[in-house]
Amino acid sequence: MIIQKGRYAWNVILCAILLVGFTGDCSAAVDNSFNVTLIVTGPVGTYGWAYEGHVGASKMAQELPYVKLSEIENADAANAPRILRECAESGSKLIFCHSYDLINAIKEVAPKYPDVIFMWGGGTEKLAPNAGVYYERMYEAMYLAGIVAGNMTKTDKIGLAAALPTSLVINYLNAFARGVASSNPNAKVYVEWIGNWYDPGKERAVALSLIQKGCDIITHASNSDTTGQTADEMGTYFISSGSDVGRFSPRVCLTGATWDMGPIMTDIAESVHNGTWNFRPGQEWGYGLAEGGVKLAPFGKMVPGNVRSFVDEKQKDIVQKKLAIFPNIRDEELKTMYYLESNVVGELPKL
Repeated sequence: MIIQKGRYAWNVILCAILLVGFTGDCSAAVDNSFNVTLIVTGPVGTYGWAYEGHVGASKMAQELPYVKLSEIENADAANAPRILRECAESGSKLIFCHSYDLINAIKEVAPKYPDVIFMWGGGTEKLAPNAGVYYERMYEAMYLAGIVAGNMTKTDKIGLAAALPTSLVINYLNAFARGVASSNPNAKVYVEWIGNWYDPGKERAVALSLIQKGCDIITHASNSDTTGQTADEMGTYFISSGSDVGRFSPRVCLTGATWDMGPIMTDIAESVHNGTWNFRPGQEWGYGLAEGGVKLAPFGKMVPGNVRSFVDEKQKDIVQKKLAIFPNIRDEELKTMYYLESNVVGELPKL
C-alpha cells in the first residue's frame, strides 16, 4: 500500500504504485493484479470520513488478495482531474473517489476512461456510465444515538457541530433529532455550522458555543475529534460520529455512531473484479446497520441498563425493517433532503 502525503508528489510515486510488492517480471505481475486507488481530500491520520475510508480500503485489500491498493490523501478539487487521469493511466481499474467534493473531477475524467470504474463516495447521483455511488446509512446509527441523548439530557438542550450541509449530513442530523424526539419530546437539538470538513479551530469554537448555550450533550458531523476533546475538557457528555473517538474521552462519552467502510468497499471491488458491477441497480451501494456499514459504539458506563436495552431493541427493529426512520421518504428524496426537523434549533445555509 502507498499513501501519498502531499498534493503534488503524485508523479514521483506513479512507478512505485505499479511496482510495490512486485518481484520478478513486472509485466506479468501487473497483468495478474487488480489495481485499486483510494483518493481522499483530507488527512487519513486524523478521524472521520477520510480516516475511515483509509481503514475500509485497508480491510478490503486484506480481504481480497488480488487487490493492489494505493492511496492519495489531501487531494484538492482543483488538482483532482489531473490526479484521476494519472490514476487511470497508471493502471488503476477501480478508483474510490472518497469525497463529495470530487464530483466535478469525476464528471470531467470518467467518460474519457470507459474501462476504469470511478466510485463517488457520499455521492448522490450517477455521473457517468462507468461511475457509481457508495454511501453508508449513518442516519440509522444516529437515530439510535439520538435516543440515548434524549434520555440522558438534563437541560433538554443537545448540540450538534456540523461541517457542511450535504444531504448525508442533513440525513443524520434529522435522524438524530427524530431519535431525540422519540425518547424526549421536550428536548431540542441545536445545530451550528463549522464551514469545513476539517477545521479543528472552528470546530472547537462551535462546540464551546453550543455548551455555552446550555447544551449538556454535544455531537458532531466532522472529520476531527475536536468536539470530543472540547466536551471532555468542559465535562459535557459527548456522542462521537464517524469514528469511535469517544474512546479517548471515556468519562464523558455516551456512545457513538461509526462507519465501517470495509464491507461496502470489499463488495464493490469484488463486483468490479468479477465483472458483475453493471448488474447492481444504478451501480449504487448504500450500507447500513444490517450490512455492517454503520455501527453503534460501545455505551459509556454512565448509560443506564434500561436505556441500553431499549436502544438494542430499536436496533434490531431497524435491521429487521420493522422500524423505518424516515417512513414516508424515498431514498431519492433522502439525497436531496434540505430541511430541519421541528425540534432542531438553527438554520440551514442558503443554497
